[in-house]
Amino acid sequence: MTGLTLALKLACTGQKVIVHEQDPYLGGLTSESTLGGIPIERFYHCILPTDFSLLQLIDDLGLTEHIGWNRTRTGFFTDGKLMEMTTVKDFLRFPALTLFDRIRLGWTIAYCGLNRSWQRLDNEPIGPFLIRHSGKRLFESIWEPLLLAKLGPQYNRFAASFIWATVYRMLSARKAKGRSEKLGFVRGRYGKVFIALRKKIESLGGEVIVGKAVKGISRANKSADSRWLVHTDEQDFPAQGIVLCVPTHLATKWLSDSIDESLKSLYEVEYLGVICEVMLLKSPLTPYYVLNLTDRTMPFTGVIETSNLTGREEYFGHSLVYLPRYRNQNSELWNKSDSYIHQESMDGIRKINPTFCEEDIVAWSVNRARYVQPIHPVGWGNRIPPVRLAPGLAYVSTAQIHPWTVFNDKAIENVDARFAEVMAILQINE
Repeated sequence: MTGLTLALKLACTGQKVIVHEQDPYLGGLTSESTLGGIPIERFYHCILPTDFSLLQLIDDLGLTEHIGWNRTRTGFFTDGKLMEMTTVKDFLRFPALTLFDRIRLGWTIAYCGLNRSWQRLDNEPIGPFLIRHSGKRLFESIWEPLLLAKLGPQYNRFAASFIWATVYRMLSARKAKGRSEKLGFVRGRYGKVFIALRKKIESLGGEVIVGKAVKGISRANKSADSRWLVHTDEQDFPAQGIVLCVPTHLATKWLSDSIDESLKSLYEVEYLGVICEVMLLKSPLTPYYVLNLTDRTMPFTGVIETSNLTGREEYFGHSLVYLPRYRNQNSELWNKSDSYIHQESMDGIRKINPTFCEEDIVAWSVNRARYVQPIHPVGWGNRIPPVRLAPGLAYVSTAQIHPWTVFNDKAIENVDARFAEVMAILQINE
């Protein structure tokens, strides 16, 4: 989303752009695959009513009529039971919380909602912040299991601004006029958006190359027509300017011989990855779009049942379930086989539904992405990677999204916020 929206904005200024994508498909984390012969998205996504940048892009591409909106339900699996947590009434009667817990939790959410800026929370670890506002009992019973599932055992490396951003986005969506309490999705999957992006870029004279990896970049000292060369296995592409929209480990690998000072902050960026099993089922697993888990022994982060958002007709009458596991780069789980992941999933699902069996599954697969969520350590707001790396060389990526989690709307916002600087670095006059 970052690279293609940036390419489109550049093409709209009259620039000849070439997009290089090493995968044979577009979309990154929003890309498609098939499961049991049915097209699906490799990872789960939804649209909030407040995703204004994304909705504007979709409208600009002529795809607004393909957006569907539905009310969804949220659940918790706690103490071996499924519990509703969709409305305020559900929250008030949630048996896992005492009255004092509810007051403390309500205060924590209100505190985040009343703060208009994340900066004051950027220098405190997320754990101590939540204990201070919610109390130790509530933290250990609700917050910590969710943090462990989402961020791993090193969750305290994240700043409290991360939880502020999560709560603030949730509250903003609930206040949205017209579609509050609803979530959106692209009918027929996000692939439509990327097909339209590619067509628009190409209609403006740009080029989108897929399935051919960039091997590196270098300064073009001998070329009068370019300042840089983009190296692939088949040829070198001369360029007056380059914008890298890749994870930082690739940027540092390609640039170690080209620049020095700007690399320092790139080396500091670390990522959480996701190992996500997706299952196509004969019938619904739960009534919820999102099922949160407070059981620390569960192997996956949560249960995201996308068919409870889109409707089962999107998957020819089947239910579609995602079972993500967020892990850092050193986790042993990256080396485990798909069958090992699947067996773990089955063990976890049977805790939720003891009658569930293999015969309930139409098809399953395991998708892996190593560089998904940049880690937001304490004070990271002062160390965000720069856009300018060298004359004619810019960097725009999800590593600059802070303190928010990475999702498509924020990727587009990040492009919009840094576009003027990119233009200056590339020495382009609108």
